[in-house]
Amino acid sequence: MSNSYKTVADILKATPPINDFLIDSDIYYAHISPKNAVNPLPPETLQEHIELVQKKFELLTEKHGLDRVIDNLIRDFLNNQKIESEKLGNFLKRLFVNTVVFHDFGKINENFQASPDKMNNPHFRGKEKSKSVLSTHHSSLGAYLFIVKHIDEARVQVESQYNPIVMLAILMLSYPIFKHHGKYLNDEYKDKISFTADEVNSMKVYVANYQYKLAPQITDLLPLHLKVAFEKLDTIPNLLKPFSLYSLVRLSFSLLTASDYLASGQYMTGIEIKEFGVLSLRRINELFDFVSTSSTLLNGKENFNKATYQQVEIGYELQNPTNQSNDNLNLLRKEMALEVIRNIRTNSHKNLFYIEAPTGGGKTNLSMLAAVELLKASEAGINKVFYVFPFTTLITQTYTAIKDTLGLSENEVVQLHSKAGYKQQFEEEQKDGVYSDEKKNYIDNLFVNYPFCLLSHVKFFDLLKTNEKEANYMLHRLANSIVVIDELQSYDPAHWDKMLYFITHYAKLYNIKFILMSATLPKLGNLQVIDKEYVSDFVYLLPNAKRDYFLNPNFSDRVKFNFDLFERADLELAEIATTLLEKSKKYATYDFGQPKPKGSVFCIIEFIFKKSATEFYGEISKINDGFFDEILLLSGTILEHRRKEIINLLKNPDTRKKRVLLITTQVVEAGVDIDMDLGFKDRSMIDSEEQLAGRINRNVNKKECTLYLFNYNKERIIYGQDLRYQETKKLKTADYQHILSNKDFDFLYNSVFAKINFWDNSDKISNENHNGQLKFYRSKIENLHFKSVHWDFKIIEQNNISCFIPLDIPIEVEGVVKGVKDIIFSKNELTFLKIHGIEPNHDYCINGAQVFNLYVSFIQNKREFVQQKIGEKILQGIMSNFIFSLFATKNLEAQIIHFSDEFKSDFGYKYIEFWKDFYDVNFGMDGDRFNSNETQFL
Repeated sequence: MSNSYKTVADILKATPPINDFLIDSDIYYAHISPKNAVNPLPPETLQEHIELVQKKFELLTEKHGLDRVIDNLIRDFLNNQKIESEKLGNFLKRLFVNTVVFHDFGKINENFQASPDKMNNPHFRGKEKSKSVLSTHHSSLGAYLFIVKHIDEARVQVESQYNPIVMLAILMLSYPIFKHHGKYLNDEYKDKISFTADEVNSMKVYVANYQYKLAPQITDLLPLHLKVAFEKLDTIPNLLKPFSLYSLVRLSFSLLTASDYLASGQYMTGIEIKEFGVLSLRRINELFDFVSTSSTLLNGKENFNKATYQQVEIGYELQNPTNQSNDNLNLLRKEMALEVIRNIRTNSHKNLFYIEAPTGGGKTNLSMLAAVELLKASEAGINKVFYVFPFTTLITQTYTAIKDTLGLSENEVVQLHSKAGYKQQFEEEQKDGVYSDEKKNYIDNLFVNYPFCLLSHVKFFDLLKTNEKEANYMLHRLANSIVVIDELQSYDPAHWDKMLYFITHYAKLYNIKFILMSATLPKLGNLQVIDKEYVSDFVYLLPNAKRDYFLNPNFSDRVKFNFDLFERADLELAEIATTLLEKSKKYATYDFGQPKPKGSVFCIIEFIFKKSATEFYGEISKINDGFFDEILLLSGTILEHRRKEIINLLKNPDTRKKRVLLITTQVVEAGVDIDMDLGFKDRSMIDSEEQLAGRINRNVNKKECTLYLFNYNKERIIYGQDLRYQETKKLKTADYQHILSNKDFDFLYNSVFAKINFWDNSDKISNENHNGQLKFYRSKIENLHFKSVHWDFKIIEQNNISCFIPLDIPIEVEGVVKGVKDIIFSKNELTFLKIHGIEPNHDYCINGAQVFNLYVSFIQNKREFVQQKIGEKILQGIMSNFIFSLFATKNLEAQIIHFSDEFKSDFGYKYIEFWKDFYDVNFGMDGDRFNSNETQFL
């Protein structure tokens, strides 16, 4: 088999224009101006539209390097059938291309052309077919023409008219044509593809319009052929319908719908999208030069990576200093960077990488160096980067770090998560409250035309498996990219096998470089659940990380773990409060200079449950007697502006002279950049203990920093189904201490892997007992059940209630440096609000009730499509400042309704009209007002 099939460009070049074979092609319309258009456009002919869609398809293929990906998928599909045929491979490649060519062939339906609601074409008035089963639709007719034409071609060109493999490809690649105006790909594709005799009788007459010379047994007996084909396909073992076919259909759906959207949008608006958010070789070289030679970052701070690259060039030998100091900590960070650069350069042809680095080691910087090196080595073969995070706080922090470190413009990086607002690239020209380039902005947002994209883990894994049309637009962008997945331990182990399945298959077939990183990294490659042909060995970018870094005193001795309270089952909050106050008073006597002046102390205590955190606030307040200058509470029900105030206060140099206690839930374990002196933690998951330790003595500039582990809440209530928890409960206290002291998290993870391997490889485990296991999930992929593949793998299983609190929120809060403000509402958001009659009050606050009324009006009073979508997206970012989420239970929903406005709560959020009855800006939600399990208030 050759290295590649014919290119998309060559196939399209050899495809005759529609006017060569469609009789009277010039009288058919594809689009007309919207009704009531101010400046009506002349109708777009079918030929014009199909040619424009083909140009968009060719352009997307070129920009994203998709020929290689399509070839990979076809070759993998054929390899699974044990077929090596260049002729058949090229036939399948042309099938893939022809889904785009044929997608609107069905628009020659007279009813579609004549209908006033469709084309209103005067050439077809009076020619309607009132009894046609096609009605005014066109997608099914286009799919029919695609199927019969290619069955005939298969008979002639590959001598495989009834070969089930060829039939399978023809039928499945017709499915995107069927669905290109629908919202979803479904499981019941057979019902869609199987034509009835009446449908065939209505459709076969159109074969003559295209002057196809087809055998009557193909056109007349198609339902029988399809019935026989599906019967044969059902007898093929599932292994013969692999991931590659599932992905070919989804990639076809992605490219067809994206090309169609871009072409249709160009006709309607006159806007031609020429830039697709990919990095050119010149731009990659500029980024590399900025990282490796610039003296300062974009924020004006020193670029320490410049010295690192200088030492790479001179062959610097690692020193691995063990004496504790901030200078040695920084030297170790630099040496880790050196190792990453060297190992990437040696292994740039590989696709799977680990960065396992201790907390405080600068993983984000290491990943950026790895990404730049991979981009440089690929010579623009890799041209975009995705960062994937489990927490929005990590996204917002990394967004700034990536811009500053790599020297990116605002137009090169975007955030995608539930709290992200609308990315406004073009703000120069404004007219009547509508930016002149708003439609281009909208398309760039819709297709994420940015070379660097930071997104939530939910959005990313949805992208890998979604059956939804709009989300699937982005699938083709994944090809030839770098994907960095951070804090891998945050994902439920029940999904690790499925995550590995997708990661390894996309890495091989889409040429994606995956970098998995964490301080407590589960080595997913150790799972034995994936076919070896898809799993190349992961490259450890820090191969001796444990010996050289984790166990180096600059990391391992930054924080001591204290187990005095670890096994106590009788602890009460009063005793914990007394102990914390006693330890804090003692630590305040130490003097470590500017990092920790004498008389000051920063202490953090973390609980599993919000209710316990609130109750502890009461206990410590009783005995504080003025010792702590600030007692702060941070939980999942604290709104964003207050969270920023707290974090900024802790990072403000002036606060370092004070005595501060932060009471929190697990929202600070990762992604909150704070540096505490002492910590107390209610034991939960062992990797969580390490994550909180990472918020203590981050820069090794203090001594005697300790994390005290205690046992208060019943962690089983939350983590009982988690495999890590189940395996952790088998550990002795000595084992627990060993793992944390020696950073030996593999000690735990290997036992979790063993359980997953057993479930996935055992014939004795039934689907009912372990429905989530990969072997059962994979069968849904192999059976092309697109809807089930999406819905049966959820990163977050728990449903939430989103509560909107209509209070007044300041437009900015105190920043880290005194006198410098941190914005809550962006300039674009404030402009949007002003256009719609909402301005800051005399206290420079935005009124939540007004914001929600605007949101309701947007839903009830639809605007022009693009303006509507833009407004909804901007509002999403604005409203996120007023929202927190709770676990959804019937009990809680039944109670919270009494505090809500029922009418306003019908619009997707619980509108908490009487929020003052149970909510406080500084303390969050008062769980005592609800008769509900305390696990609701995390």
